[in-house]
Amino acid sequence: MNAMNSEIPNPSKTAAPAKLPPHDFYGSYLIPALIFLCAGLAIVVLGWLYAGGEYSFTEGRPSRYTYRAVSPMRYTDTIATDKLRNRVEESLAGVVVRDAAAEDRMKSRLSEFRTAWSTNKNTAGFPEVLLNAFLALQEQRGEVLFLAAERVGEVYFKAMAEDLHTPPQDAELWAEIGKLDLPASEANLLYQLMKELATPVYSTDPKLTTLMRQVVRTSIPPVERQLEIGDAIVAQGETITPTIARLLRFQGYPESVFPLGRLAVAALLMLTLPLWLEILLHADSNRPPRISVVFLITMGWVCQTLASYVGAAGAGTLAPVLIAYLSMRRRFAFNICLVGAASSVFLISGLSVYNTLSILSAGLACSMMGYYLLRRIDSISTLAYKTLFLAVILMLVKVSNRAFQGFPVTWQSLTLGWPLGETWTVGGRVLLFDLLTAYLAASLLPMIEGRLGVLSVLKARQLSHPSSPLLRKLQMEAPGTYHHCLMIGTLAEVVSTELGIDENLMKVGAYYHDIGKLRRPQYFVENQMGGKNIHDDLPPTLSAVTIIAHVREGVELAGEFGLPKKVKQFITEHHGTTSVGYFYKKAKAMGENVDLSQFTYPGPKPQSRETALLMLLDSLEAAMRAESRNITSVKDIQEVIERVIAIKIADRQFDDVDFTFREMERVKAALLRAFRSMYHTRVVKEIKQEAKQEAKQKT
Repeated sequence: MNAMNSEIPNPSKTAAPAKLPPHDFYGSYLIPALIFLCAGLAIVVLGWLYAGGEYSFTEGRPSRYTYRAVSPMRYTDTIATDKLRNRVEESLAGVVVRDAAAEDRMKSRLSEFRTAWSTNKNTAGFPEVLLNAFLALQEQRGEVLFLAAERVGEVYFKAMAEDLHTPPQDAELWAEIGKLDLPASEANLLYQLMKELATPVYSTDPKLTTLMRQVVRTSIPPVERQLEIGDAIVAQGETITPTIARLLRFQGYPESVFPLGRLAVAALLMLTLPLWLEILLHADSNRPPRISVVFLITMGWVCQTLASYVGAAGAGTLAPVLIAYLSMRRRFAFNICLVGAASSVFLISGLSVYNTLSILSAGLACSMMGYYLLRRIDSISTLAYKTLFLAVILMLVKVSNRAFQGFPVTWQSLTLGWPLGETWTVGGRVLLFDLLTAYLAASLLPMIEGRLGVLSVLKARQLSHPSSPLLRKLQMEAPGTYHHCLMIGTLAEVVSTELGIDENLMKVGAYYHDIGKLRRPQYFVENQMGGKNIHDDLPPTLSAVTIIAHVREGVELAGEFGLPKKVKQFITEHHGTTSVGYFYKKAKAMGENVDLSQFTYPGPKPQSRETALLMLLDSLEAAMRAESRNITSVKDIQEVIERVIAIKIADRQFDDVDFTFREMERVKAALLRAFRSMYHTRVVKEIKQEAKQEAKQKT
């Protein structure tokens, strides 16, 4: 039966609106969150138990043995910085300030003392002994002392203003008094007067002193120190201070205290990851199963944790990256690999800053290189070579990261002889770990991909090979259907490559979509070899039941031969819920009272772009075969394509597929190019007519 008369729109179906699948809270969040939570917390706890014991430390307690640096590190020595700042701060005895009004106050007090002496009234509170000593002098000697006091004061304050330092005030006074020709008793009396009248010119300001000490303290830069490999961080018996504890954590040494902080961070991360998966996977109908994504991320955690324990931190990313790109679309695989690498940093116990950078750089490099290198895998040998190339790249990333972190790169460390240089020893551990885990994962993939609900490239290549048991059976028992499937597979591979759809999945789905016809191959026109059509002698309803049954029987055969779930989807969805219109019209013409539902495929409608594209290719191939005599130009091919797509859209077969208008135009263009290559010789009639006209003209 061809596509143009065997499938008609079903009016009863076009009226029903498309139903969106309900949000599955348990499947999309709760179950992944529980798996992530159990795996993540188990890695943290087991890592703490494994790394603890003899090599653990406790902050505030004496060190049980001498800890040494395992990676270069530059850090701030807070203890030495505090000591240096305290020493500089203590060296600042005080800020000395000069009193500019001291001279004026002295003159004012001298005037008050002279008044008290002349009036014999002590209203200013001068010492009585000093005032009585001056009263005992003769008036002339008193005036001489007052004039001498004014002179000594002026010279004294002038000298104090010119000196930048603070000289002793008593020495300055005696020096000036000594220049006067006075008896010793009067000189002493003048000195006592000046001591009473003169106030200190220089004094220490407490507020300015405190402020200046703060300024000086903050101006001292921190003491920076460089730790080289093998340098002692703390000696045995020394108390582990907070600064030393921070250094030990950065170097990756475990703490004896249970890591509640890391456990809390890990739990928060585990509860957040399913939300990211929901954002990434919910909007795309071609998303991989959530269980496969959860498995890959958890697998990455385990591999990278084991790598850190065997001294190959940064390794362990290749195995999950390889599985992801072999079994998922590249965009999903890239995002999943990045999340797996980034999230493992928060889980691995005793991870140093150096190892953190190693894991992040290796995860980014492996994800990006895998995006391009693992795009097309044609054979096992190709996969082996590309895996080896990726492992070598990761080893070079590890070596480059060591050099960037400050590990010495010398001729001795690069020696390839015996003993092997340290650079190649570290890089070799990464190379061997990545190769072993990657090849082991690739070998186990065929056994687990069915449970994960994915179809790997290797499995797709195996199923699409002509030696596959089911394809060989189809070739022998239903050769017409076999060649039809081969043609659809070729078209599917070409079109899917142009549209960016998984060509391996499309090819396998096209090869097996009609295997149900093996039950009764003679009931299908492509296997009748031009003989009598068996349906001519059958009631239309029985013919329709036989034709429609090939979907159910195909699913049964797929189960018997162990075909993956994704291949079964092509079998059940390639006809959707269309109707076998030819037999429906025949039954109506014979006067039978039948309902269109008796001639309708059970469905479901296509749920992915791949199955929707196969439906179009299947219908178009039948339509092109039926209209082959009428196709003489590209325009005819384009009309057939437009007509078939219009029928499918009118029948609402693409309601569950997220095809946009722009993407549908791309599909039409790709289909046109594919079918045009098949019918590029269809204009033979026009060529013959032109040849006859040329022959007539020559005659």
